[in-house]
Amino acid sequence: MQLGLALLSIALLLSGCGEQDAEVDKLVRQPIDNGKLKLGYSGSSALIGLQDRGDLEAKLAKQSSSVAVEWQQFDDDASLFRAIEEGRVDIGAIGDAVPALLRREDASLVYLAAEPANPAAYAIVVPLDSDIYTMADLKGKKVAYAPSSNEHLLLLQALDAANLSQHDIKAVELAPADTLHAMEQREADAWAISEPELSHVEPLGIRIIADSSQSVAQRDIYVTTPESLQGREALFKLAIDSISEYDDWIGAQVHDAAELFAGLTSIEHAGWLGSFDRKAYGTAPFLTSIVQEEQRIADTAQELGERKSRVDVQLFIRDWMTE
Repeated sequence: MQLGLALLSIALLLSGCGEQDAEVDKLVRQPIDNGKLKLGYSGSSALIGLQDRGDLEAKLAKQSSSVAVEWQQFDDDASLFRAIEEGRVDIGAIGDAVPALLRREDASLVYLAAEPANPAAYAIVVPLDSDIYTMADLKGKKVAYAPSSNEHLLLLQALDAANLSQHDIKAVELAPADTLHAMEQREADAWAISEPELSHVEPLGIRIIADSSQSVAQRDIYVTTPESLQGREALFKLAIDSISEYDDWIGAQVHDAAELFAGLTSIEHAGWLGSFDRKAYGTAPFLTSIVQEEQRIADTAQELGERKSRVDVQLFIRDWMTE
């Protein structure tokens, strides 16, 4: 009798935990604040410079707009993406693998703009004195990466090419801004990272064992929700135009940009210059070719990331600038 009661208690406890988990995963979007435009970025994103320069705020002031710009910084793309899904951020820049790996089924999205593809900006690296030379050598090793990121999908594809899976390695969760410290302390055997952290750790002495030429996910994209966008298309266009002009400034004034970013991050001027060699900035609409690339990312994430349902990227594409 006592054993039966104990088993029943355990069953009820586990059932309660399941219900709590379901509640945590259930999407609840916050009401839209039309008096604010909330922009988000993660880690050492170049958008930190746009925030510091105040270009978007200046454009709104010229229009005598009463909308206040609110900037929010997140540790990683996954945290930022959850904030976008929940309406806590209006516009965010995330790796294009993130929605494919992380999107909740009841969360509708709008893809606003895309950065250029940057295959050289993503890599899996090990210290120079490591005995790891190929992806096959990672079996049983600790690999650090930001979950549900472009780096994560690169890792999944590179492992698959080596006839391995994510179950063959020991995953170590990594916030991109902590990459240098994590490598100095040898908290893992290998790291899947991207710019600007890749250039930041390069002086430590690294060997690249795989790069994003093996991955379909190679760019950042700007996303929002239909609720955030509705009735505010002109405001969102102003924001994307400001980002585009700022990206053009980075490309034309790399030393000024590197100096600005060095003062705002822990990455030095030379590190940012190295990052600019690997990563280009800019914005473009979702042309048919880019949409097709994004669908390949979604399909690859479903296959290798063990996602149960297919993500149809076409559902996120709207000609929102003409609405």
